[in-house]
Amino acid sequence: MKTMRKLFTVLLAVAMTLALAVTAFAADTGSITITNPQGEHTYTAHKIFDVTYTADQKNYSYTISDTDDAYATVKAYADVAANGLTLTPVANTNKFNVSIGAGFSAASFAQYLKTNEGSLGAGTDFVKAGETMKASNLELGYYFVSGTSGSVCELVTAKDVEIRDKNEVPQIEKTVNDDDLTVEVGQVLTYTITGKVPSTKGYTEFTYQVTDTMSEGLIFNDDVKVTIGGVDVTAAATITNNDKGFVASINMMDYQGKIDAAVVITYTATVNDGAIVHDKETNTATLKYSDDPANKDSFKESTVTVDVYSFNIVINKYATGSESTKLAGAKFVLKNAEGKYYKYDTAAKVVSWVADKAQATEVITDDTGAARFDSLQAGTYYLEETAAPAGYNQLTKDITIVLNENRTATIDDAASTPAAGLSLTTGVANSTGTMLPETGGTGTIIFVALGALAVICAGVFLVTNKRMSKESF
Repeated sequence: MKTMRKLFTVLLAVAMTLALAVTAFAADTGSITITNPQGEHTYTAHKIFDVTYTADQKNYSYTISDTDDAYATVKAYADVAANGLTLTPVANTNKFNVSIGAGFSAASFAQYLKTNEGSLGAGTDFVKAGETMKASNLELGYYFVSGTSGSVCELVTAKDVEIRDKNEVPQIEKTVNDDDLTVEVGQVLTYTITGKVPSTKGYTEFTYQVTDTMSEGLIFNDDVKVTIGGVDVTAAATITNNDKGFVASINMMDYQGKIDAAVVITYTATVNDGAIVHDKETNTATLKYSDDPANKDSFKESTVTVDVYSFNIVINKYATGSESTKLAGAKFVLKNAEGKYYKYDTAAKVVSWVADKAQATEVITDDTGAARFDSLQAGTYYLEETAAPAGYNQLTKDITIVLNENRTATIDDAASTPAAGLSLTTGVANSTGTMLPETGGTGTIIFVALGALAVICAGVFLVTNKRMSKESF
């Protein structure tokens, strides 16, 4: 999608790529094959210029003779300086060297040739060849291919080349924030829709209308701007805003002096809290354009979609060794790679990052051991336990969580897969402590009992020993 097509469709128009690169071959004839002929339509190849080139294919020379069928038609086009086509006489011959300038447009030249096809001579008809149609035994040259389908073919330098019967449409592409596709609630996104000025030759009216529609998690900020070739033309465009986006219409017939110039539409949208519950937020742009000069009500459409994502970190708090024992009352804050803390403003519904931990949003696990931080971009985060549940030891180090742009994640360097809605659950275990012995407790009683037993044993020994002493006399 990143490559823009430069040629545009018109009734009975054929369009083309000006291919100046050719291949040197020993034979002096070539062929053109249409790989996708449409229905029962017929096609004809008209030679416009002769071509010669060096064996290394680095130098090319295009010429036309004043006796060629297409000469008068081509000369009339070249006589208009703005068309960018120049015919320079070759001394002592009836030939003219062909060159092009900055103003040359292959699309405009093709439309002109189509309009004047009757003056180009009989040409060479294509014949069916299996699933294709082919014109064979063509002298090497620069050819204009026309078709009764009215669809777009190409201007080509013939030497066994393949082309397609195609509609060259005014394509568009779309980006958001330099393709940073993960977002936070409250973040303002800048969307850019890019197209090109089409040729409207042959049309009395030409529709070029862009409709943009946003999902529930995005709020359109009513700030559409349109430029053509870098010049602001917003005031000249017709723009209608609605709750979900806008419709912008541009009269391209007013910009035919800028064919192929960039058409750029920009606007902003704010991520709202609806993004928290969605897997992604989708923004769709559709280009509606005219495709038939003879029918002002004939249109085609081209659509492009951009998605943005938000991650959620879900805490699962449980007792060490017993994941089914969920722990309520644990408190956490979240820190980013810049050392700032997550803060969610429930009134404004905006995520921000603050330097002071005291201002951070502190989440507390509920009876199911759950708490969460919502609407996070890709990046590295540190989950810090600020208070453990009563009777359990507080974590001694933060948990490192990495959220990746490709929608994967790691928790303390271990791979983890986010669930639906890009929610990443991190298990956090807490250990309970051991009761310490107390003064006067069981330990003291044991020592007292042992001491008393020792005294009793000593008394018994003394009495017994005294009796034995008396009996010995």
